Amino acid sequence: MRVRRVALIVTLFSSSTLLRPSLVWAGASPEAKQQAQTLATQALEYLVRGEDAVDKQEKMADYERGLDLASRAVALDEENPDAHFAIFGNKGRILLLQGVGANPISLLTVNHDLERALELNPNHSDALTAKGGLYRQLPRVLGGSLTVAENCLTKAISINPDAVSARIELAATYRELGQPERGIPLLHKAASLAESQGKQRQLREARDLMREIEGSTDLAHF
Repeated sequence: MRVRRVALIVTLFSSSTLLRPSLVWAGASPEAKQQAQTLATQALEYLVRGEDAVDKQEKMADYERGLDLASRAVALDEENPDAHFAIFGNKGRILLLQGVGANPISLLTVNHDLERALELNPNHSDALTAKGGLYRQLPRVLGGSLTVAENCLTKAISINPDAVSARIELAATYRELGQPERGIPLLHKAASLAESQGKQRQLREARDLMREIEGSTDLAHF
């Protein structure tokens, strides 16, 4: 019964009925749309700042500021995909810092903003990367799927050839699929892109995962 109950929770959270805040949404004015995009862009910048910060309090301050900006953007223009993605990203990081984000149920509470971003823009590469990472990390009983993760991440890379995080996530997905050798070229490319783009955090992540895979017994026969 517990498995069925959990599966029901997942179904409810992923229901398309949760993705439409208002059936009478009339759309934002051009001025509101422009203002919302400015706020959404700022919210995404705070998300990156928080991810790159070392101090926990600094991270929290950046994420909270990003969440506030993203919420204001959605209030102005509910149909802005960047704003919804910024809510997902900043709120999800806040949950992780609070120690509750590791609980998949907590992650599902912010999942509707991620799905809304993709509903508005199916080719949103950052949202596809986040969805791929989420499906990779979720237990199967909560809807996790390495196949879905692979599809989302592959699509994200095809849309954005310079994607770094998507390549790192896809390499991790291949490792969990028992095909770690497929991740090596992805990580080499991710490290090269991260270095050229000045993304030091992703550069460390790519190199760390590369060392783990290359040093694992899984590759002993390659």
